[in-house]
Amino acid sequence: MTRPRPRRALVLLGLWVVALPNVLAAPDVLSAQDVSPSEGLPAQIAAAARQSADQLDPNRIAGVDPSGAAFQAAIDGLREHLSKTATEANAQAWIDYLEIEPALEAIASEVSDVDVATKATRISQKATGIHPGLEVPAVRDVRRTAQQYSNALRFRRKERTTALLGQLLERAADQWTEMTTSPSPDEIATLRLLLELLERTDQPVALVDRTQTLFSSTNLHLTVDESLVGRVANRRVDQSSAVRECILGTRIVGNALLTGDVTATLLPSTGSIRMQVALHGTVTTANRGYNGPVRLRTSGFGHVHASRTLQIRESGIQFDPVVVSGGINNRINSIEHPLRLVRRIAQKKAAQQKPLADRIAHRKFIARITDEFTKETEGALAQPMPDLAGQAEAYLQRLDFAEPLRTIGSTAHSIYLKATIRKNNQLAAPTPPPAITATNDATIQIHESLVDNTIGALLAGRTMTRTELQQLASKTKRGAEIQAAAADEEEEEPDFEIDFHDSRPIIFEARDGKLRIGIQGTRFAQGSRELKRLLEIVAVYQPRTTETGEIVLERVGETEINFPGTKRLSVAQAGLRGSIKKGFAKAFPETLMDRPWIIPADAKVPALQGQNFRPRYFEAQDGWLTLGVSS
Repeated sequence: MTRPRPRRALVLLGLWVVALPNVLAAPDVLSAQDVSPSEGLPAQIAAAARQSADQLDPNRIAGVDPSGAAFQAAIDGLREHLSKTATEANAQAWIDYLEIEPALEAIASEVSDVDVATKATRISQKATGIHPGLEVPAVRDVRRTAQQYSNALRFRRKERTTALLGQLLERAADQWTEMTTSPSPDEIATLRLLLELLERTDQPVALVDRTQTLFSSTNLHLTVDESLVGRVANRRVDQSSAVRECILGTRIVGNALLTGDVTATLLPSTGSIRMQVALHGTVTTANRGYNGPVRLRTSGFGHVHASRTLQIRESGIQFDPVVVSGGINNRINSIEHPLRLVRRIAQKKAAQQKPLADRIAHRKFIARITDEFTKETEGALAQPMPDLAGQAEAYLQRLDFAEPLRTIGSTAHSIYLKATIRKNNQLAAPTPPPAITATNDATIQIHESLVDNTIGALLAGRTMTRTELQQLASKTKRGAEIQAAAADEEEEEPDFEIDFHDSRPIIFEARDGKLRIGIQGTRFAQGSRELKRLLEIVAVYQPRTTETGEIVLERVGETEINFPGTKRLSVAQAGLRGSIKKGFAKAFPETLMDRPWIIPADAKVPALQGQNFRPRYFEAQDGWLTLGVSS
């Protein structure tokens, strides 16, 4: 294990296709007669919440002493692991990074449960990220037991905890009963927080199972159109090869020219990508035959059709046998020998043997095309399938995510990936994505829950400084430019610190044709000034179509700095508002998607190398963002 770098890499968009968590289903505690599936979603949630209030069991909440013992054992296990795998200095660096010593000192000094729980949660947060080494089982054990110990301390008064949970469930039931429209993002966030409390107190009540059922649609769809598949797979063939054959004692030497096209056709399949690769072409030959002293000049012309079906799975590619049809018509152009009699005898014998020779030549022709097409298709796909799940496994473990639920497949017109990103206390989409009404090379559809379950879950309750935000922004080309521009500013604000909201740190709303993005915090500090109040930093973007048909997202007005629940700003709020706006101005630029997405020149697919893709389709409805790109 190497010492982690002193920054938090908190946003991991690259893991959105491959870091896709499973769902751990709770027991089915809601019977069919309790709630009818024909009732609307709010009514079902309300009924399940009301029933759950009567199902709470305080005895299921973990005890402080066994949780504390497990936490201490995990720390001892980590120390033992580090003693075997790291130098003394590096081992201490890991202990310092995870902030273990302050937690142990707090436990020994018998400070309040809240203080100890806060330090245990801090360890769990530090052990969750993308730093190499966080995937080690010993670190993950510390992460898990630290959070369990924190929960046990916070909910030590078990009867009071379940009583308060019961009140929250009854209140939620009332709110969802009165709901007449689809739930808003804030209402979903409140439900999500309630589910998290139920998980932390180990309460497998009706609401857990019902929400997992109602919010179970996949929240990530990726569609690749057949046109892009064709540009990658289709190609022109113009191939010359040597002919070396022996037919009925005559040795044939010459050259064969194959011209035609290789095409790929998608076939319907679920669980794999199925396609047929086919060759349609013509063959011309120019050969010389040698049979004793006689020389023959021959030529041939024929048609060929070769095809094979393949299935692409995550585990690899499976090929069906090659099927070849066609034939070639050979003719003898001349027979060479000094004696005319020999030539006449050879000509007569050649005419007698031609039917048999043609059959032999046809068989060899089919065998040769079969062999060459087999090598060609397998050679073109000789690169091993990228093990995305395997490559992402370490990141999933570092981020405390489970193995993704996903399905790949193909239709006659496209390749698709459908995935669900959620952990056991999270919600997926309540409805499938809208139909795609325009053809693009590739279309991605993202539901709001995907962002909540990944970036939102990672940032929830964390503290971040402007320096860390700039380091995060420098991961992208534009971010590096922004960071460089900030460094060039003559007058720079002092560094700030923001605590992200526990339930909804990231605002991502795709509704009514617009995209609303932002962050929520509960504390903002800069220098000696500190603001402990809910704040919201939000920008709204709407699409604009350029003259060339490309989509650009333009910000509507200025970035908003809001203090929800506050009617009038205090002097402190007004004084910090300008600093907050300046600190986050570059995080929400005036335009998004105004630059092409360029495939690297060293991409493994030659047909895509250096290709530029631009957004040409945008839709934001009912929580779904649909974005189509074409070259």
